[in-house]
Amino acid sequence: MSTPLLPTMLEVGLNAIWRGSNDGVAAQITHIALGDAGYAPNQGQAGLRSERARYPVADGKRVSPRQIHVTALADGNTEFWVREVGFYLADGTCLAVWSDPAKPLAYKAPGIDLLLAYDLNLSAVPADSVTVQSTGAGLSLNMAGEYASLAKALVQLQRTILKPYLQ
Repeated sequence: MSTPLLPTMLEVGLNAIWRGSNDGVAAQITHIALGDAGYAPNQGQAGLRSERARYPVADGKRVSPRQIHVTALADGNTEFWVREVGFYLADGTCLAVWSDPAKPLAYKAPGIDLLLAYDLNLSAVPADSVTVQSTGAGLSLNMAGEYASLAKALVQLQRTILKPYLQ
């Protein structure tokens, strides 16, 4: 997708951050949820309108004091058009929601893993008030080209080795 996702910060999410900042604990993003309802989000909603699946954050890092990069792997046999995305805190509160009434973001096919990667702009909250709690899986697209080249070379090598036996 060429346009960046600009999620709407929810009032319930902001309240959870303010509660956390009062006791010195940063709010932790732990899950990304996907749903199939397309609409214009508003700050007063409490979460996704039609959540279909929720996935733990696999990796995350702070890009700047007010920007966090998060990744997750949407796996399983669910099948739907992804039309809404929610970012959930450790206490289950939805921090932010993205949705579009006109166009879906992606299609989640059954049995096919979908890599989710988002940069969240947290300019509406105090610096360093949100962190990421990840599974440590370290998902990244940085090596995708190298892995594809390696896989191609491996397949070509296997064809060369097996060619005499197939004739």
